[in-house]
Amino acid sequence: MMWARWASETRDRLARAFAWVERRPTLVLFVPTALALGAVAGLADIAGAERLDRAARHLHPVWLVLCFCGELVSYFGYVLAVRDTAKVDQGPKLSFGDSGRAVIGGFGVFAATRTSGGFAVDYWALRNAGDDRDGAVARVLALGALEYAVLAPAALCAAIAVIASGEDISLGLTLPWLAVIPGAAFAIWISSPKRADRFTRPAREAGRLKSAFAHFVRGLRILRSMLVAPPREHGLGVLGAALYWAGDIACLWGALAFFGNPRLSVPALIIGYATGYVLTRRSLPAGGAGVVEIALTFALHWMGLPFVRALLGVVVYRLFNLWLPIVPALAVMPPIDELRRDFDAADQAVEQAR
Repeated sequence: MMWARWASETRDRLARAFAWVERRPTLVLFVPTALALGAVAGLADIAGAERLDRAARHLHPVWLVLCFCGELVSYFGYVLAVRDTAKVDQGPKLSFGDSGRAVIGGFGVFAATRTSGGFAVDYWALRNAGDDRDGAVARVLALGALEYAVLAPAALCAAIAVIASGEDISLGLTLPWLAVIPGAAFAIWISSPKRADRFTRPAREAGRLKSAFAHFVRGLRILRSMLVAPPREHGLGVLGAALYWAGDIACLWGALAFFGNPRLSVPALIIGYATGYVLTRRSLPAGGAGVVEIALTFALHWMGLPFVRALLGVVVYRLFNLWLPIVPALAVMPPIDELRRDFDAADQAVEQAR
């Protein structure tokens, strides 16, 4: 009993501490900035100043246009994905404006300053549109699953193409993507209507672990509904997820080409990207600052790109991918913060009434 009370009090203290921190996003920006700079400094030390200087002498600025346009396509695609995921199974209908603000906030300052990542903004946008807590959580999970339902098969096909072409890339980087097949089979199996109904039924009465699993299954069921429906119903959501990844990968390619021809095949680029981005920028706290820089640099290097070129390309890519979006995201931050406080108060009132 004492242990349970201590654990509960500790969770409450941590929740209050995180809430205090997240109410000061401008101050908190120093944390991801420090993480990113620390990671880049460490990687630069490995690369060597002389090699970095040589690689940075011959620049091709025209490729920065591709970086910018790629991110615009990525944003537009994610707006489509958010809107379509929200309305599955008679869910709330988000306007383009609300969806756009959620995406801008989730990719920008909220991704960099929220411990829950950019998905927190999607949650509050869904709540504001009328979804209840369980429904909003499930739809956020469905949105994350939709991302991987597009990227994982693409990485699998790229891995097969690399193996078939005989490229000099380690099997340790390609064979693991075959796990997509049993993973997809499990998702199809557990999201079938009969099983999904059984697993999602105890979401409110069960403990934290079972409730989390129920939300996960409900999210997969929403994704299944999107994928099996006729294209005219939810095809835009799937297309949006594809545009999201295609635009972001195009941005990475442009950042690498800024320092000269990367000489990477498209399948190798996709595998390197997917390997370095196993967790997306919206799901990672602090926008993955520090983690993504390290993981993506090494992943591209393992694909055959010189380490120095990989590091410089990733730095430019993250400038467009994380740091520039923070500027427009600051404009939508106050309304989202107000929504969060309102629904926090409403949720607490419901809990006390119980």
